[in-house]
This record gives sequence, structure tokens and C-alpha cells, in this order.
Amino acid sequence: MNDLIEYNGHTIESTTKRVDDREWTLEVRITPTGDDTDVRRCRAPNTYATKRAAVANSLAFGRQIVDGKLQPRK
Repeated sequence: MNDLIEYNGHTIESTTKRVDDREWTLEVRITPTGDDTDVRRCRAPNTYATKRAAVANSLAFGRQIVDGKLQPRK
């Protein structure tokens, strides 16, 4: 699974981390295309058993933020 996608004028990158040797976090970095100064780092309390699931959900989370459907924690 790719940890980085281009979506609606933004680069969305999963920045998931392993915690407690069992779970992976839901974290994402969102950068408008062509503007490296306006980086948003967002996370949620969700955790996942595999890195693959965490990456997939992080990217979906990022798409929802770009679409204005979520107001994430920073």
C-alpha cells in the first residue's frame, strides 16, 4: 500500500506510527500541491492492528479532511 496520494490539489501522506508493539495510529500530513509551507498534521484516537489498515484509514481520513467533511484534532 502506498503511504502517499495526490487528492483534490493536495498531497496526503500517512504518518502512522506503531504503539505498544500491537497497534498503529491514525495520523496524516496534508499539504496543498505546490505549497510546502501550509502543512497540516492531523490525527485521531483510532488505532489499528496492522500498518496496512492504519495507512488505508489514514488516507481516507485525509480525503475527508480535504473534502471538508471532518474537522480533525491537530
